[in-house]
Amino acid sequence: MMNAPFLEKITLKFPAEDNPFGWIFSQWMKVLGENSDSFINLNCSAANYFPKIWLDFFAEGLAEVRVEFALSSGEVYSLSLVNITGENRQSPHAYAHITGDDFARRLAQENLALVGIDHAGCNLPWFAEGLHPQIAWLRDQLSKGCLYHLFPTGEAWDFILPGDTEEIRDQKPIDYTHTRRPKFEIVSFEKSSTPLVQFDVQLNASYEQLLELFPESLNDPGLRNLWIYLENPYNIDLCVVANPYSAGDWSDFFKTSRLAPR
Repeated sequence: MMNAPFLEKITLKFPAEDNPFGWIFSQWMKVLGENSDSFINLNCSAANYFPKIWLDFFAEGLAEVRVEFALSSGEVYSLSLVNITGENRQSPHAYAHITGDDFARRLAQENLALVGIDHAGCNLPWFAEGLHPQIAWLRDQLSKGCLYHLFPTGEAWDFILPGDTEEIRDQKPIDYTHTRRPKFEIVSFEKSSTPLVQFDVQLNASYEQLLELFPESLNDPGLRNLWIYLENPYNIDLCVVANPYSAGDWSDFFKTSRLAPR
């Protein structure tokens, strides 16, 4: 694996729509990264870590939200966030959507702001036995070129942790005590037929403040965070997973679950 290609970049691409949502969303997400034209390069916890995660809110020529995985060799794997199950299932959880404007207004009125991001990710609906076939395919394609981890407790919640090229190529051990942000999550999802994009962010607020500010969100008291669903024009669910700020990281949770490079 000395000179094997590595996963250099993940780009979440949103179709360029005649709709103000993309502009509104990008305006308050841009504090989490470096901005160039229509792209946001999310801040990474180390300059030599890969993959970098980019957001493109104005991608031309797309009919659906897409995730692109670009290798250092120039090869690109593409994942479209669409429901291929042929089934229509509603989420069993109770929540309501709010607008992007409303989200920004509520933060501003309490003088709150986004201050960090732990991970971005996507959920693909799948109700049959086993893993979503596109995720199974991605595991094969990507595991040899990144720090690809299965969820240690067995759920189909795959995580790509950022790391340096020596760690990726097995030339040195992975130090899981290091902060590794942003991660990227890929979920085989059985609760709803609507594909989902999530941004797990941190705010300068307490859990109790967030709960009061977003009562219509999906509350996770175990993890003390809120899933805030935003109205959007993309035929997906788009969630801001709101957490109080924490300087610590949970990368050591994955220390026994790296998917061996294939």
